[in-house]
Amino acid sequence: MPVNSFENYPMTWKPDKTQLVPPLYRSIASLLEYDILNGFLAPNTRLPSSTGISRLSRY
Repeated sequence: MPVNSFENYPMTWKPDKTQLVPPLYRSIASLLEYDILNGFLAPNTRLPSSTGISRLSRY
């Protein structure tokens, strides 16, 4: 597993790539807010770094 990779880490939050639309920063913020407000994001859940999130736009 590469450094800073969250692909196989079970306790991380990753946005649903199918929900990402431009501008990406707003989509990511909205998805994160939605998951927090609806209880999908447990306390102490690790969030990806800004580098990890930026890699989402490449795929």
